[in-house]
Amino acid sequence: MRAVDVHVHPSTRGLDRHACNYFRRDLSQVPQTPEGFANLYLQHDVKALLIGWHPSTVREGARNSNEHVLDLVADYPKSFAGVLASLDTHAGDLAAVARYAEELVKNPRVVGFKFHPPDQAFYPSDKKFYGIWEVLQAGGKPVMFHIGFTVLGADTEGGSGIGLDYGRPIHLDTLAKDFPRMKILAAHPGWPWVEETIGVVTHKKNIHVDTSGYLAEQLPELFQKAIGGRLQDKALFGTDFPYVDLEKALGSFDKMGFKDAVKEKLLTGNAERLFELPTA
Repeated sequence: MRAVDVHVHPSTRGLDRHACNYFRRDLSQVPQTPEGFANLYLQHDVKALLIGWHPSTVREGARNSNEHVLDLVADYPKSFAGVLASLDTHAGDLAAVARYAEELVKNPRVVGFKFHPPDQAFYPSDKKFYGIWEVLQAGGKPVMFHIGFTVLGADTEGGSGIGLDYGRPIHLDTLAKDFPRMKILAAHPGWPWVEETIGVVTHKKNIHVDTSGYLAEQLPELFQKAIGGRLQDKALFGTDFPYVDLEKALGSFDKMGFKDAVKEKLLTGNAERLFELPTA
């Protein structure tokens, strides 16, 4: 296996136009059938973790869901290693959300969870969600939180109502302090708070970070140095597919000059360990 991609949105459901425009992605080059999507990852010898969350800015096409990505994993196990399930942080009954989380934790195809605080408009450190976090900590499966800038709503009036402050990395510091056994994965380098990301990931043993949203050579220089050095055991390869091209992302890592042992950790080893996946 060449890599584990820990940050994949299914291209089989409605795609975000803001993100496609930002990344200059030609949708004609993106496989939109389940077979084409699965074959892409199979051809590149990469196992993907599929995200069940659906962006609020996507109002066209079929809606993504936990059920959809679970079906994809069941149908294409050679391509997809598991699901990062989504939960509704705006539900009126958060106790019911916690009970739903307990059900998902028991599903072997659910290897973790994914939240997008800016789009879902919540602070991970808000104590009203602590009942849910208790369940996820007890379940032992990693929990991914988007941090930093988001292309959702980018360059629109008022950012389409999406606030970047919800994605400040420092909010994960509080969460990691209060839930020290929760496996937290920060999604993206957290620009414009890259130093804050590195500080939080360095300080809290239970926080990791992925490289998604960038080709490797586009990552902030300080972040590149960190994942090749001090954070080499805590950084995981991710693309943000379909917005970032899988083949280009893999080729980009090959050009970075990471030591072979470091590259193995970033592309496969750290993900296998954190998500308890079968080793290649």
